[in-house]
Amino acid sequence: MELIRVLETLDPIRGTLVRGLLEAEGLDVLAKGEGLGPYRTGPVILFVTEESSDRARELIAAAEDGSLALAPDELSSDPADVLAVERSAD
Repeated sequence: MELIRVLETLDPIRGTLVRGLLEAEGLDVLAKGEGLGPYRTGPVILFVTEESSDRARELIAAAEDGSLALAPDELSSDPADVLAVERSAD
């Protein structure tokens, strides 16, 4: 199985967010360079399988250009879900 590098960043927060996005889409991600502890420094490099690399690049590009959005059927009208999201933002 060949792994393909799809992201390299010096920003550990960006690396974590992109990793979460890819994993939320069901892609297996190998992260290299994530530091431990309160001082996460150095590059974060994300790898996916060759079969997943095109989808991963599409997701990263969509997230960066702002075109990534929830589909209407993914939006919840349940007030409990809205409250949970609002509380997690606090």
